[in-house]
Amino acid sequence: MNFIDFVSSLKTVEDEVKSRAGSVFSALDRWSYGMMVNCLKSEDPMAVKTAIDQMVKEKKTVAVPPLYLVSVAHPTEWVRQQATAALPKLIPAADLKKLTEGKDTKQAVSALIEKYGHFRA
Repeated sequence: MNFIDFVSSLKTVEDEVKSRAGSVFSALDRWSYGMMVNCLKSEDPMAVKTAIDQMVKEKKTVAVPPLYLVSVAHPTEWVRQQATAALPKLIPAADLKKLTEGKDTKQAVSALIEKYGHFRA
């Protein structure tokens, strides 16, 4: 996936999660989530790594869908590795496998949004 397609896909994930979260997301939560996802769109690998680390630190499962997309589609291998390593810190590896195995990227992301595309403390 090229960088433009990756950014477009990540924007779609961000919009879908924000719309599903609806009124549960406070304006500050939506803004903060948007900022983190925007950092994932950076061409600077260290900026993306910082966003990944922050998402893990916050332990919000709403970060799972965009992190998964980064883990499979980011144009930079090192960034994909960082996201792959971060995912098990948010959800059990078995859950991730169950929701994504045998699916193309779009189907897998949709399954993750369905399960984790909501904001919980």
